[in-house]
Amino acid sequence: MIGRTLRQHYKIIDKLGSGGFGETYLAEDLDIPTNPKPKCVVKRLQPNERNRNIPTSDILRLFQKEGKILYQLSQNHNHIPKLYAYFEEKQEFYLVQEFIDGHDLSQEITSGKVWNETSI
Repeated sequence: MIGRTLRQHYKIIDKLGSGGFGETYLAEDLDIPTNPKPKCVVKRLQPNERNRNIPTSDILRLFQKEGKILYQLSQNHNHIPKLYAYFEEKQEFYLVQEFIDGHDLSQEITSGKVWNETSI
């Protein structure tokens, strides 16, 4: 995936991680005429073994429904990364979200630090 451009718009530059639902990549937004290009997060969602028997049209419909809901949530809540786009390309499903620079939450959790209610 690294080096691949999706929709002639998002160039994948690094892999951030992977999990049960798919893979997450760092990308550049090629449509913005600045240098350096703004970064965004591209999530490639992959159907799991349980979903293999569901028709692609049903998966696409559910994906689009969830995309609309995530878009609405991200526009109304500051603590949810903004959703810029969601689309299907070559039978793969993608979400494009705001990139928030920082470190992984798991680093905070595993450090053994005790959190008070206000910090959470």
